[in-house]
Amino acid sequence: MIQSRAKVTFPFLSKSHIINNIDILSNYVEQEHNKRLSTDVTLKEMYFESINYLQDVPVPYSNERIYVTYYDRMLQDKLLELGMIDKEDLKDEKHIYSFEEQQIISDRIEKALKLIQILHKDLYDLIHVLIGTFLILKKDLFGGGSVSNVMGLVWLNPQPNWSIIEYAEAIYHEFIHQSIFLDDMINCMFPNANDCAEESALVTSTILRMKRPLDRAYHAAGVAIGIMHLYHLFNDYKNSMKYMDDLRKTVGEIEERTKFLGEQGLKTLKIMRSFIDNPNFDDISFSLSN
Repeated sequence: MIQSRAKVTFPFLSKSHIINNIDILSNYVEQEHNKRLSTDVTLKEMYFESINYLQDVPVPYSNERIYVTYYDRMLQDKLLELGMIDKEDLKDEKHIYSFEEQQIISDRIEKALKLIQILHKDLYDLIHVLIGTFLILKKDLFGGGSVSNVMGLVWLNPQPNWSIIEYAEAIYHEFIHQSIFLDDMINCMFPNANDCAEESALVTSTILRMKRPLDRAYHAAGVAIGIMHLYHLFNDYKNSMKYMDDLRKTVGEIEERTKFLGEQGLKTLKIMRSFIDNPNFDDISFSLSN
């Protein structure tokens, strides 16, 4: 009798796991904070009602689309407070794109999302659930980012030479950060983020190829897996394997520092090892739909 191979399922790339995390989050808000949430709502409404209740800055969202905004003082000030941007970046409003640039960027984001939707409808739907707003602003030498203090918000700084595929890559990249933030919030992947920045916890980042705090290197490993999966969807074998050697190095270093991980972090790390030993991107496509 031939035994079927067990599928490799990353929690942060699993539709059912992400939905379950949102259910746990909404139940927590209702039971622990005595906050009555709306009934008969979409999954996205459930998520943002819950997460915005817990955050000091509410992130705008819509069921119909992901907002693209080029100026939101409240969100901008939060990024400033968190150190993601500096006052110098805002001087003379140099962070704001021209109207012509805004038109081009909005069009490319829309096309990138449509491309993702064509490649994998369920991935597109999950991106739509976890991201409420793209805040577009300039900062030299940065392409954007996400932060766990303002979940649902993605800052993007698109470069003029970005192709539609690179826009799609950036969106998938930030979606993975958002999903890992949620998984960490619910299931404790990193019990103490401050400890992850200790000298003994520094790990080589899969993408930057330099030492980074363990939690950030872990995030980068997850992002690398997603980006390789994106290129797999394009049937681009070369780029679907482009981070594999660096991923192997990162995971090996994290495996030597497991004391900094919680139970979910350990579980996901083992899944990363299984994936490295036997890469199968079809497993990721499957888990995003199940």
